[in-house]
Amino acid sequence: MNENPYPRDIPSPPDASPSPDAAASPEAPSSPEVPAAVERELPPGRHRVLREQLMREIENRTESADTSRPVAVRPLWRRPAFAAPAVAAALTVAVVVGSAVTQHITGPSAPSVLKDGDRSGGTPSDRSAAELLEGAAEAVGKRKPPAIEDDQFVYIKQEDYHWKMDEDLMGSDCASTKEGHPFGTREFWRSVDGKHAGLAREEQYGEIVKRRLHVLPRMKGFVSSYRQAEDELPSDAEGMYRYLYGAKAGKEPKAGDGRADRAAFEKGATLLAGQLLPPKVEAALYRALARIPGLTVYEGARDTVGRSGVSVGLAGWFNDYGQGRSRHELLFDERTSAFLAFNSVNLDPLDEECESLRVGGLVSSEAILKRGVVDRVGKRQ
Repeated sequence: MNENPYPRDIPSPPDASPSPDAAASPEAPSSPEVPAAVERELPPGRHRVLREQLMREIENRTESADTSRPVAVRPLWRRPAFAAPAVAAALTVAVVVGSAVTQHITGPSAPSVLKDGDRSGGTPSDRSAAELLEGAAEAVGKRKPPAIEDDQFVYIKQEDYHWKMDEDLMGSDCASTKEGHPFGTREFWRSVDGKHAGLAREEQYGEIVKRRLHVLPRMKGFVSSYRQAEDELPSDAEGMYRYLYGAKAGKEPKAGDGRADRAAFEKGATLLAGQLLPPKVEAALYRALARIPGLTVYEGARDTVGRSGVSVGLAGWFNDYGQGRSRHELLFDERTSAFLAFNSVNLDPLDEECESLRVGGLVSSEAILKRGVVDRVGKRQ
């Protein structure tokens, strides 16, 4: 239930920023020197930013004048200058408009290998993804279901990271857009039953910004409260598996179709990162994710706060936030099997001056630091 909700949980808003690939109009004049733009599907990871934008738009439009101070505007992030010729052609006829601690690298001579302490994905393991996720499901099954009242609040503390918001990685002379990403420490108090106003508290470049979280109606395809997850999400592995693939009655999930597999993994990962789920639902989610083809286990992966663990990931994303090839991972504690973070890992080597993210570095990370139930807004565990 990230404010994207990361949601690392709702359909893309109709007024969301177009991707560079789709920015050019089909009516744009052609030229032998400018190749035609290539239409591509919106990268699955991009939906997290669009969800964040939609939630802010919904809340800001209903915000009363005396509720809280305005949200600070994020500074520009700089888009690396490695766009394909088709994207460059699109940008010549359209303007892309959006919403709202590592080594500094300035040139192409920077190494494309990670150093100790860098935010990173792990190394491939021969361990079974099904075994890892079954262990996580069993650990959840051992937890006693919490006694939760409707008038309580789910408290979440997380650390969000995106490398394009990292001043240590971005060169000052690189091309930029007005699109931003969740970044920094964020806290949320969300109503258990979805019928009480909550609160968001975020650290934005040295300032604490608070936003009232208004009561929203239940929306299909977007789980906005614990009770909605309890009422609407499957609590068995088969039902959850069909839910992730969006399989209609009488139809088999399109497992083995790369695009469908990525969409199912992204749906499950976003749900896991964004919500406090009932134990039976969370266990069913792990077992359903284990059935997605192409999963690989990685040892020694880290999240944005430096926690190390074992992850299960799926590769195949391209143009993930304009990044190129990437792999999405779910990071777990090696000892307890508890879920730690939802990461996106870069798979492309350095190519040009503005490509300062090395192979294996984190494109983004949603690290869950605390999550539980409290009696009132503002109270922490």
